[in-house]
Amino acid sequence: MTRRRPGPPEPGPAAASLKSIADEVGVSVSTVSRAFTRPEMIGERTRHRILSVAERVGYQPNRSARGLATGRTAVLGLLVPDIANPFFPPLVRAAENRADEAGYAVLLADTDEHAEREHRLMRETLSRADGLVLCSPRSATAPIKEIAARRPVVLVNRTIPGVASVVCSVDTGVGALMEHLHALGHRDLVYLGGPASSWSDKEKRGCVRRHAERLGLTVEVLGPYPPSFEGGLAAAEAVARHAATAALACDDVVALGTIRGLTERGHDVPGSVSVAGCDDVLFAGMTAPALTTIAMPNELAGRTAVDLLLDQVAGAGRARQVVLPSSFVARDSTGPRRAGR
Repeated sequence: MTRRRPGPPEPGPAAASLKSIADEVGVSVSTVSRAFTRPEMIGERTRHRILSVAERVGYQPNRSARGLATGRTAVLGLLVPDIANPFFPPLVRAAENRADEAGYAVLLADTDEHAEREHRLMRETLSRADGLVLCSPRSATAPIKEIAARRPVVLVNRTIPGVASVVCSVDTGVGALMEHLHALGHRDLVYLGGPASSWSDKEKRGCVRRHAERLGLTVEVLGPYPPSFEGGLAAAEAVARHAATAALACDDVVALGTIRGLTERGHDVPGSVSVAGCDDVLFAGMTAPALTTIAMPNELAGRTAVDLLLDQVAGAGRARQVVLPSSFVARDSTGPRRAGR
């Protein structure tokens, strides 16, 4: 009895290659490679054709093989101080999407607002990633510069000379908010400060003081408070004792905790005290009263940070600083100054 020898396997997704895609689209292999690794370097129409063919034939970039060939990991590290803070998830998602478009995975770590843990995670991530994005880092300048001398690093909401950064500037938003409160008749304000190690909180305090002086307002800084709902509850006690008619919190979560704490003490918001936040997180407009706040471009910051990092990984980038503007959002938690206060 004669056995039939099995024939060659049917061609399928595994047979797809950069060259086969390039031949079908009519471009070079390097152009196909850029569609996955540096999409901004080719035209949108060409990239769309390449990705359409790749999807049809089942091609998937081999990150491990590319890493062996280039000496890179195809992984980017992303450190945040508190993933539970609603400011960060949209930024993280935008950063992950941009990295994925470029053929990179993201290694996410939460530092829990601790500088020592942050420094340890920075060092541990070095051997596992081609570069790091550090969001609102709490570490001192020296250890960050040490890491930046060994791997590409991009900071978000922190500036250090010689290190690339993306900053969400609060000046425009704070100025508009202070003018809003001034127009409502408020003259005495309090600023509810965040962690002493927060660079962005220092920037916010400075902006509040500058615009208060410009408008002839008095402002007192209270805190620091943890950037959490519980921190806002603690701040509410101090606001209730204060003669100020309006409070600006370091972020929206603290502002919402403050509103809750004031309400529990019998204070109407904004009837007796106006409260505003900063960041315009997802649920800021869903509360009652809806929160007046400063909108920060956190999603754009996440994408921009990854772009700056990929430029450095490719050896084509320098330590650029990008400043993104904020904007003011008026809602129901601020109102006219109450007579007699």
